[in-house]
Amino acid sequence: MTPTIKDVAAAAGVSIGTVSKVINKSGFVSEKIRERVLLAITLLNYKPNAVARSLKQSKTHLIGIIVDDISNLYMMKIIKSVENLATEMEYNLISCSHNNRPEEERKALQRLMEKRVDGIIMVPTGSNLDELNMPNNIPVILVDRKVENARFDTVVHENINTSITLVQHLYLHGRRKFLFIHGALRHSVEIERVNGIKKAIHLLGLDMSAQVFLEVGAALGHISAEVRKYLEHSGLPEGIYATNHLALAGTVRALWDMGVQVPEEVSVAGFGDIDTYGLLRPSFTLAKEDPCEVGKIASELLFERIEFDKQVDQPKEFLVTPKITIGTSCGTHVRP
Repeated sequence: MTPTIKDVAAAAGVSIGTVSKVINKSGFVSEKIRERVLLAITLLNYKPNAVARSLKQSKTHLIGIIVDDISNLYMMKIIKSVENLATEMEYNLISCSHNNRPEEERKALQRLMEKRVDGIIMVPTGSNLDELNMPNNIPVILVDRKVENARFDTVVHENINTSITLVQHLYLHGRRKFLFIHGALRHSVEIERVNGIKKAIHLLGLDMSAQVFLEVGAALGHISAEVRKYLEHSGLPEGIYATNHLALAGTVRALWDMGVQVPEEVSVAGFGDIDTYGLLRPSFTLAKEDPCEVGKIASELLFERIEFDKQVDQPKEFLVTPKITIGTSCGTHVRP
């Protein structure tokens, strides 16, 4: 397999930004580090693309990132991770939001192209890119959401098996009738997590007719009101599983407002870190995503393509597995 800049960085124990500085003779690198990088290049027989390096001076040293909501903490962590590597690579970052609106997504792409950015990382609004004028002359990396027939590399979280694991966890605590709270099924994240739920129901032999799926919006106050309205009308299930951090936070707020005791009256689990400082009691069983790792992988891929003109022969999918943290929100373990 042909060695990459990432392989050189790993062998030298430095970042790809440092390797790039040594190869392009730009920025400050200590003599000791420089010699270490050159040795790694020699040992790996790494041959950077000389033509691509000669074109480096024509670049704008700008990259763009498009996310759904720039004020969303999850998206902010992706942006920050990308910014860290961009700074090291001596690039500036332009951030845009599309607010899950395709028209705003088109405008954001157009603005970045007008700025002549050298590459783009983006969270797509939907399940395909058919109506978007995607650039062909610069690298694009998709993050967080999958799209159909994409010709770009994608960095996403694993959703299906993680979803199955959370349902199984509730099942092992004796829960059989669930309320599954999810967002709109317009992109791969929610679709995969709901598919994982349905697979778990089948694998565990649960009665599908006894399970309830409640679709909620994306505003915390509205989610809380929707969940409370449902629970007051239909009563408490045995277990609740929320597929994203807003759905989970809105659910917890609704239960608090109703005076419902967790896990005594209902077990709760879900996706997303809603308790960064560990203050909530009970502690919640969560599948914690790693947006920093998503941003890191995406930015490394982007800069490898920008700096060394590496083309996409066959688009690849990079999976980041969420970390499941077991809390006390599901109650005492019960053998099935």
